[in-house]
Amino acid sequence: MKDCKDKVAVIDVLRTPFVKSFGVFENESALSLSVKIVQEMVSRYFVHTTDIDECIWGVVVPQVKCANLAREIILFSGLPKSIPGFTLNKACDSSLQSIEIACDRISLGKNKLVLAGGVEVLSDIPLPFSDEARRFFLKLSKAKSIGEKLSLLSGINLKWFLPSPPTISEPFTGLTMGEHSELMAVKNKISRESQDVFSLNSHLNAAKAHHGKLFQEEIVPIWTGKSKEIFVDNDNNVRPDCTLEALSKLKPVFDKKNGTITAGNSSPLTDGASCALLSSETYAKEKGLPILGYVLDVMTVAVDPQDQLLIGPAYIIPKLLAKNNISKDDVGVYEIHEAFASQVLSCLEAMSDQKFCQEKLGLKNAFGAIPMTKINIRGGSIAIGHPFGATGARLVGNALRIAKEQGSRYAIVAVCAAGGMGMGILLETRGDEL
Repeated sequence: MKDCKDKVAVIDVLRTPFVKSFGVFENESALSLSVKIVQEMVSRYFVHTTDIDECIWGVVVPQVKCANLAREIILFSGLPKSIPGFTLNKACDSSLQSIEIACDRISLGKNKLVLAGGVEVLSDIPLPFSDEARRFFLKLSKAKSIGEKLSLLSGINLKWFLPSPPTISEPFTGLTMGEHSELMAVKNKISRESQDVFSLNSHLNAAKAHHGKLFQEEIVPIWTGKSKEIFVDNDNNVRPDCTLEALSKLKPVFDKKNGTITAGNSSPLTDGASCALLSSETYAKEKGLPILGYVLDVMTVAVDPQDQLLIGPAYIIPKLLAKNNISKDDVGVYEIHEAFASQVLSCLEAMSDQKFCQEKLGLKNAFGAIPMTKINIRGGSIAIGHPFGATGARLVGNALRIAKEQGSRYAIVAVCAAGGMGMGILLETRGDEL
């Protein structure tokens, strides 16, 4: 991607407010939030809708009502019905994967303008019934006579119909992400206090950004509620009054006896959607579209989930910079997804550990420390929230906005994901003419 003649431009990244699940967005769906963000993107930039080549969308929790959500977004947004769309699931890397595919298609000359993003509305999460209930309903639907139906009904066990909430455990290991993060905290000697301090800074930095209206350009206000009577224009997970004392009093969630991970130093369940508008640089300039930045390279890694499940960013960041011959000091903004404070701190610790860098990354020396002043400058997922399918795109927009404002040329986004995966994007704020 780096050597392509026509660079991939990020026109903009917009998002809904990120809000606590089972709250103000309880009447919304993955489709409704996605439609609102896409309509705003198209109208804001007076996009020639017939020029949109594709819609690529990520969502982690399967949407049984809209199996191909991306195509439904096109249809319900009032966009030309000739625009195709497809939906994907790459866990927390989903919207980054949407962006990568869009970039690849643009780089190959197949597309010139693409909507790429993701969404998660856990407030609208499907609750599957047991296998016994599923088989019962299928048999009942096929029963032809009243006698057959009565026979089936006589064998009902009410326990079959208790909802089975989707599991958040890793199929391969049987452990939840939180349990894996506890193991990472122990392995990397990450203390409870350091996790709480990191989380406090996430909230304070996000609160400062909100107070300064620094998210105003990217957040699209939403009228919601049964009668659309509720106006939401800000993230509601952020706690400006957060204190280290309050965080220290919270009890561990995953390992109640010896654990260090609490609700305060973890990302919360969140609803929200994000959308990136991507194009070729040539198209953007021909149409007079603003360019927020450029995508230089994208990379995915995978590790053994039984080792350190969420260590992906520690692999991604050094590898991505080495591949593009860029030093870590050349990067002004690092956006590292905050699934848990222990996970981010473990990644930072690993990159500063010579043994890890030699054995896992093939480096002669440790990659080294990244200044905390460059990491998640406006807070992260712990404070802002983490709609699984939408976070990656949010980070891309946030990283480019900050880098552009402070005059930095390069920014990196790195996101860990279930299954031992990690994904990263190298971004640039300047065009070739500069």
